[in-house]
Amino acid sequence: MLWSIIQLAGVCIMLLTRLAYLPLLQQRNAMVVGQCILRWPVLTGMWLVPMLAAATGWRRYWPLDLAPLAAPAGSLLLVYACWLFWRSQHDLLLQPVGTLQCQGGVYQRIRHPLYAALWLAALAQLLLLQDGVAASGMLALLLSYRGSVRREEGEMLQRAGNAYRLYMEKTGRLWPRGLAA
Repeated sequence: MLWSIIQLAGVCIMLLTRLAYLPLLQQRNAMVVGQCILRWPVLTGMWLVPMLAAATGWRRYWPLDLAPLAAPAGSLLLVYACWLFWRSQHDLLLQPVGTLQCQGGVYQRIRHPLYAALWLAALAQLLLLQDGVAASGMLALLLSYRGSVRREEGEMLQRAGNAYRLYMEKTGRLWPRGLAA
């Protein structure tokens, strides 16, 4: 039960972070990064399903036999995911007005830190809840991620052209270039 509460707290922090920056997004009329992916599929998989699990204490349908330190490791991973999520919003929205693309802060090494944060949070969810049903967050991301990233990168290529291509060569999509496979 404690791990479910920690997982829900992390997802709530991410949602509150997004809501805190929403007025700035609307004010700047910026391309909304992660607009589609942050809606129903991810909210259902990463918030609703774990919330039901915590509230009802449902028995585990597909228990995972993980190491005893998996849940504490998941907690640390979730803290990092929350930080990365916040920094992705902060760095993107506090760049100078008129800048076509963000290349400062966490965007210096990762093109899509928001998505990286969501993937880390989904992995943390699996480690914290240790149930196959908890994989709903990863499943939701898997179904939504690829199309969202392709659409966003296509828009940025249209807006920034060759400058964005060079940026793509320097950075990893989800992980820093040196860590990306």
